This record gives sequence, structure tokens and C-alpha cells, in this order.
Amino acid sequence: MIKSKRLLRFYFNADGLEGALDNLIVTYACRSADCAKGGEYCAERIISLIEAKKTLSALWGYLDGVLSAFKPDECEALKYYALLRCGIKRLGEARQREIKRVLIKFTRHVRALDRFAEGVRLVGEYYCLM
Repeated sequence: MIKSKRLLRFYFNADGLEGALDNLIVTYACRSADCAKGGEYCAERIISLIEAKKTLSALWGYLDGVLSAFKPDECEALKYYALLRCGIKRLGEARQREIKRVLIKFTRHVRALDRFAEGVRLVGEYYCLM
């Protein structure tokens, strides 16, 4: 089962995650000069971060293609849900129904998400940076 809230938060906060990954790359680049583990360790970390950015970019492109078919008010409902810090139980019934309806539509449209399993795993790994 997919974690739709994580995917949506990733989609709407991709710029923030990209900036955090860029900061990590710069940090490892600066540490490589005086790294006790050696420059190779830092270079491997930088390469893995660049690969993660590439994989996450492909996932974001897929999600962007899926969400481009949604109406603007549906996208706003998904964004509102993705940025909530808690669940939807405290919202009004109409708002809950709207969010559930759009979430079901979203989960039905991301049928090919299995092709981006590595990207979904990376979203979970870097979720704390969003």
C-alpha cells in the first residue's frame, strides 16, 4: 500500500527537499578536505546523493504528470491534506469527504507507481528533510 500523504508532501515540497540535498552535497564536498574517513568516503556520499536526486526527479515528474489531469480545486485539496500536521478527523464532514474523494482518485491514477519503487523508498528515507 502506498503512503499517499508522504508522496503528496514530497510532490508539494520537492523544492525544499532538493535544497536540503544540495546542502548535504556541499557539506560533504567541504568535509572531503579534512575528512578522517578519506576523500573517497565523501565522494561516495556525494554520488549517492546525486543519484537520489535523479531518482526523486523521475518520481516527481511522474507525479506531476498524474496531477496535471486533476482540476485546480482538487489539487488544492490534495495540497491542503499533504501539508496537514495531523489527520482529517478534526475537519468538517464536507471537507473530509472532499479530501477522501480526491485521495481515492489520486491512488487510482498512480497505477504505475511500482516503476518508481526506489523513488518511493527514498521519499521515506529523506522524509524528515521535507
